[in-house]
Order: sequence, then structure tokens, then C-alpha cells
Amino acid sequence: MKNIIKIILLTLLTIQISSCDKVILDPNSTLEPDVTGSTENLIKLINGIQQRWSTDRSGVIYNLTHISGLNTKELRLLNPGNLDENEILLGGADVNGGNGILNNIWTNAMLVRKEATTVINAADGATADASTANSLKAYALFYRAMAHGTLIQFFESIPLEIIDNAPFKNRAEVLQNAISDLQTAQGYISSGLSSEVTSGVFNSVDLANSVNALLARFNLMLGNYDEAIAAANAVNLSANSTWEYDAAVPNPLAFWFGSQNVTQARDLNFGLPSSLLPNTNDARIPFYITVPDPVNDPSNFQLIGFWADNLDQIPVYLPGEMLLIKAESYARKDDLVNAVAQLDMVLTKTAANDAYGLGANLPAYSGAMTKEAVLDEIYKNRRIELYLTGLSLEDTRRFGRPGATDANAERNRDFYPYPNAERDNNTNTPTNPPT
Repeated sequence: MKNIIKIILLTLLTIQISSCDKVILDPNSTLEPDVTGSTENLIKLINGIQQRWSTDRSGVIYNLTHISGLNTKELRLLNPGNLDENEILLGGADVNGGNGILNNIWTNAMLVRKEATTVINAADGATADASTANSLKAYALFYRAMAHGTLIQFFESIPLEIIDNAPFKNRAEVLQNAISDLQTAQGYISSGLSSEVTSGVFNSVDLANSVNALLARFNLMLGNYDEAIAAANAVNLSANSTWEYDAAVPNPLAFWFGSQNVTQARDLNFGLPSSLLPNTNDARIPFYITVPDPVNDPSNFQLIGFWADNLDQIPVYLPGEMLLIKAESYARKDDLVNAVAQLDMVLTKTAANDAYGLGANLPAYSGAMTKEAVLDEIYKNRRIELYLTGLSLEDTRRFGRPGATDANAERNRDFYPYPNAERDNNTNTPTNPPT
């Protein structure tokens, strides 16, 4: 990976995004010596990192959504001429290290962590003010943790060091590393963020709440249930934290869903099996998907939600995820009373009581008070509430749903082959998983 980065980082380029009134440095085009001595340029670089993550068809948001969405039956492919998406849809042996979507998510997430590390390492030397330096580091630690914690949901292991032939680390090590970065960022945030930094970065991301949300998410994935509950409790559910777009930099999912040439909603079932289908009265169905004309075009399910317009903002996390993280954590600790209490907050939530207008408006849970039944209901609601957030593949594995080689499979691969871009440059790249 290091050799690829050396090739990509060739020239210094500053881009003005006029409608956002922010300046970014394109991380594809950054000469580090020109960046590291300037607080202003480190702020621009943070903005460039955010743009890499959240925009364009090659960006992380588009690719994580399509990997998980096509794998777990959330999305249908409109045109099989989109060969990379078609391979992800087919799954199994049809996906190899040359797949463009895998190469995009890997390369861009690795570049996000590379540029975030540049900010972390350069912050103290760029300013004499400790608050400013720590604020720069807080944003960069957030992005680095997000890059590592996202990649490990799709690949069995990843490298954590930015060196030639970096060793690959297993899932537990990667998640713990991401948690450590977030805890460090949390400490910097609690000391107060510098206005010099906060006034210069894209401000649609609520850093403090987003750090706690990722701490909740990654602790849950690691099985740290008490820590996951504590972090979820620290998130202000009324706050908005989003990836923001404008006419020059549109919402990449809205743009490509709107093209009617790549992907769209598969149906109204959110990729769930027949035993866990949504309640037909669930208000989240019309929030996310339009019901087609049953006579003239019965299969034309269209995505709306956070992707109806090029200017729509995409949440960094959803409030309902925090409630479901607590529900699942309590259930796995065999505290079913508290688990159902959190689950009911999702089921009975109305649009008026959600920061994004996403409510189920359903009755409280009335099923069996057994661990298996409660976890099934939590899984069902994660798949509906967190539709197309990129978490569905992770969820199918964690909840032990039928895997790629099982009968009635609910995913077409368990993990993905390592991209050729990494294998060609790192002799430590592991053998690809069979499925």
C-alpha cells in the first residue's frame, strides 16, 4: 500500500468549494512537506479527507453501501453492464481481487487513514497552541478509526502500520486500535475544541457525538457490551451529524440511484428472510422506499430516504442505531427486560420523535421473552432502521444468519478477497478467504 500512496501523492492542489465556503486539500494530490508545517493546510487536508470518504462513486460511502447492499439483498442491479457491481451481486467465486469496488473502498479508506495520520503526526509542529493541535488530532483520529473499523467489516484482516510490507492484523486488534483512537479523540474533545479548527472544517459532522457513536458501534462488534452501552448513552439522540452535499459535490448515492442505470431498492423487505419480514404498517418502509404501481410496474421499487435528491444529507450514524446497540448489548448480557425497553423505543418511535424523521410507529414488542426471540427482533429492526448504512453484512455474521455456503443463505460472501492493488505491493497480504 505504501508504494501506491507514493505514486498517488504527486502534486499540491487546493480546491475551493464555494457554496460550503471551505477550502480543501485533495488528499490524492498532497505533497506532505507543504502541508505539515501549516495549521491552515492541515485543516484543508481534514476537509479533503471528509470529501474522499463521503463523495463520488469511488468514495467510501458509495462502495461500502454497494458491497453490503448487493451482498445482503438490500439492492437490485438495474444494468449488469456495471460489471463490478454485478460481481458483488453474484458473490462467491465471481468476486476477485480485481473488482473495482473492492479496490475503491480499500484504496480510499487506506488513503483516509494515511492522510489522517499525517495530520496527527504534524499537528504539534504546525502550531504552538496545544488546544489547536489537539483539535486537529481529534478530527484525524476520528477519521482514522472510522477507516480501520469500516474495512474490518469487509476483510478478515488489514494492516495498521503505514510501512512497506505492513503485517496484517486480525479483527480484534483492528477494532481495539480503532477504539483506542476514538478514546484519545474523546479526551481531546472533552478539553474543548479550538474555534480556529472548528471554524475551518466542514461543520455538518458533530464530532463529539460521532466519536461516541463509533465507540458504541465498534465496542459492540468487539463484544464489549458494557462499554457499548456507556458510549451509546453518551450520544445526544437529538443531534444531527451528517455528510453534507451541494450542487458541486452531490450526494453520490442519490446521484447514482437517480441515474436509473446502476442500482435501486430490491423490494420492501430490506433483505430480510420470510421469517422476519417487516410489519406492513411499519412507517420506515415508506420513509426509505416507494411502493411501485402493482399493475403497470410492480418491480420498480425506488429509494428515497436519505438519497432522493443530490442535496440530501447522509447521517454519519442514526439515533436508532444507538438504541439498538443498547438493546443488543443488554440481550447478549441476558438482561432481556432492559433489552426490550430499548427495542420498544425503536418500535414505538414516531417521525416527530426522531432527529431525521425516521419512525416505525409500531406497537411495543409482544413476542417471547427469550434471548433468541429478542435477538431476532433486534436483528430485524437493525436491518430496517439501518437500511443501506453499510452495516448489514456485519450484522448477518454477528447474528449468526445463514452464510454464503449455508442453505437459505442470507449473504453471498462472508468476507472479501484482498484487492490486487494491495497484494501487488505487500508480500504479507494473506490468502483470500474462500467465501
